[in-house]
Amino acid sequence: MSDKASLLAAFDKLRTALHTNDVQVLNMLIAEEYVGFDPRGNPQDKTMTVDAYKPGATKLDKYSLDGVTTSVIGSVGIVSGKGYIHGKYAEYEFEHNLRFLDIYVHREGRWQLYLSQVTPLGAV
Repeated sequence: MSDKASLLAAFDKLRTALHTNDVQVLNMLIAEEYVGFDPRGNPQDKTMTVDAYKPGATKLDKYSLDGVTTSVIGSVGIVSGKGYIHGKYAEYEFEHNLRFLDIYVHREGRWQLYLSQVTPLGAV
C-alpha cells in the first residue's frame, strides 16, 4: 500500500535505524540511486550514508521532529518538517537544527528514500 500512513511508517523506521545504527534496515530503506545533501550542501550517496551509520561511526543522542507533513502523489512520497539532531561522528560532536525535505519512491512493495535535502535553521 502506497498511502500516507505507510510512508510515515517507512520514515519512522528509517529514523529509528539511523538512531540504532541498523545498517541492514538502512540498506533496505535507502534507494540505490539515493542522493542527499548535508547541512553544508555536500552531496551524499547511499554508500556514504550507510557507512556513516555503521556501528562505531555516527551515534545520535537526540533526533526530534516538529511539524512533519506527508504527501503522496502516485508512487512518490514527500515528507517534510523541522528536526533537531545531536550526536557524535567518530570523536566529533555535532548539533543541527534543520528543515528537511525527503522524497521517497514506492517500488517493490515498499517506500525507499530517494532524495534528501536539509537546510540549517541557524543557531541551536
